[in-house]
Amino acid sequence: MGPATPLLHHVIWLPRGYLVPRLDGRLIVGGTVEERGFDDRLTAGGLLALIEGAWRAVPAIEELPVAETWVGFRPGSRDDAPMLGPSGLDQFVVATGHHRNGILLTPITANVISGYVLTGQLPEVAAPFVPDRFNDPRQSPVRRLADSAIAS
Repeated sequence: MGPATPLLHHVIWLPRGYLVPRLDGRLIVGGTVEERGFDDRLTAGGLLALIEGAWRAVPAIEELPVAETWVGFRPGSRDDAPMLGPSGLDQFVVATGHHRNGILLTPITANVISGYVLTGQLPEVAAPFVPDRFNDPRQSPVRRLADSAIAS
């Protein structure tokens, strides 16, 4: 399999990962999440989970060589929600904490942050995600969701 005969022509989302075909014929298999701090060593369990999930979706990957492996870090926040808006430091704006959903949240994050930079006003949709919510844990969007579920 190569550029002329790729195994896949589109991205496949898996229960615990994804398959991304590249124009040069490579197939990226990714998506593990392990809470290991800044340890950049690949684990056997993580690799096994990726390969097994990919194989279950597309058994033909069994014939592909493994060209490389890597570990990437996905910054998260204490409440697992993004942090968007003013940081409390002059002219320092925060857009982080998206964890594994960064690529999915890129359009709204760009809209929110560019709007804030251009106007000085944070759009209402971003209010629950301001970084200073950690000064008052009751302001966490995840906490408010949990509290409302308990109250129901």
